[in-house]
Amino acid sequence: MTRFLVLGAGFVAEPVVEYLSRNKNNCITLADYDYENTKKVANKYPHVSNLQIDVSNKADLTKLVKDKQVVLSLVPAPFHALVAQVCIEQKSHLVTASYETDAMRELAQQAKAAGIIILNEIGLDPGIDHLSAMEIIDTAHKNGKKIESFTSWCGGIPAPDNNNNPLGYKFSWEPRGALMALLNDAVYLDKDEVIKVKGEDLLLWSKPMKIANLDLEGYPNRESISYKKIYAIKSAKTILRGTLRYQGFSQIIQSAKLLGLLNPKTIAIPKDISWRDFMVALNGENDLKNIQSNLDKKSLNALEWLGCFSDEKVATKSSALDAFCALLLQRLSYKEGEKDMVVLQHEFVIKEPDGSRYNLTSVLKQIGEVGGYSAMAKTVGYPAAMAAQLIANNKIKNKGLILPVTKDIYQPILAALKTEGIIFHEGITKSPKG
Repeated sequence: MTRFLVLGAGFVAEPVVEYLSRNKNNCITLADYDYENTKKVANKYPHVSNLQIDVSNKADLTKLVKDKQVVLSLVPAPFHALVAQVCIEQKSHLVTASYETDAMRELAQQAKAAGIIILNEIGLDPGIDHLSAMEIIDTAHKNGKKIESFTSWCGGIPAPDNNNNPLGYKFSWEPRGALMALLNDAVYLDKDEVIKVKGEDLLLWSKPMKIANLDLEGYPNRESISYKKIYAIKSAKTILRGTLRYQGFSQIIQSAKLLGLLNPKTIAIPKDISWRDFMVALNGENDLKNIQSNLDKKSLNALEWLGCFSDEKVATKSSALDAFCALLLQRLSYKEGEKDMVVLQHEFVIKEPDGSRYNLTSVLKQIGEVGGYSAMAKTVGYPAAMAAQLIANNKIKNKGLILPVTKDIYQPILAALKTEGIIFHEGITKSPKG
């Protein structure tokens, strides 16, 4: 019997619990600050118990982790380091779908000394993107080929049938994290040149592209150059990982950013102030028309549709960003029966031993199910659960802080994902010599 602890009962939790509960030798505990959320999921599946916990309380967390072999942390990323510390102390393995942070890296030696695995970045992006990229890269290297260029794009967006608002975007979770990411700088490699994009210019970089017969746009995501080492692609002269949205999103959110709506600084928002008056005050203007006259037509229409210039009251929040998030969650949430979509594309330029080159494209397009899992929940939750099961079955060789970039991880998980209908489709185009 393997005892699993799943921390966090948000939208990703159910596919994790459902997958692990398929194995009758698994015993699963689901814990969250919101007890009702745990109950909704736990009551659906066998071998699952549920309870309430505050993960910031180390003493309570330690008691809960103590007898568990594998912990899956689905709580917000800032809590992962504390969870990892407790797992090291209790010698329990840990899986997360979040990016590996400096706080986690500081625990690498302790994790190795404890003989445990801390596996981060095993969701969708990061996660499935690593698995599929490494399968292609390792196959190329095995055959004496070199990776000259690697670009990867991924996004969670509404399915085409439900793309029915001016922004081309909807939220199935709290928007703050997604918007804060738009304030980050980005760094990538283009023909051996290091390109740095400042946070204020990130959305201005956005470029249109056609992927899976969809009119999309993309902008760079965080820091891409380190993947030269992580993926062992020293020969690559171009490396870029980016985010996908429907066309027009970047232009609209850039306008919102210029109007101060993405500013996270604490401010005093007057009680019962209207959005109209709030926008005037936020921008130091006397007249709303002055603000609107500086906007392009697309952005003006979208922000009007959202209610940014309306008489509706602003939510009582501590920053413009949080007030804007509350408005977005109200206007851009998925309604009953609406579907989301995940699109992920890798593009490689691969050099053959004879000097010839070819372009390889690998695309995943996943649409959510009405009455079932969203595409995002499924593609984040299943890989995390599959990795946890591999660890429980002693199938992963390395110990300490690891990423899902080795064959003992990517091969079985990609095979398992195929059985769940999560499948990549590849296309090859020959390039001229030289």
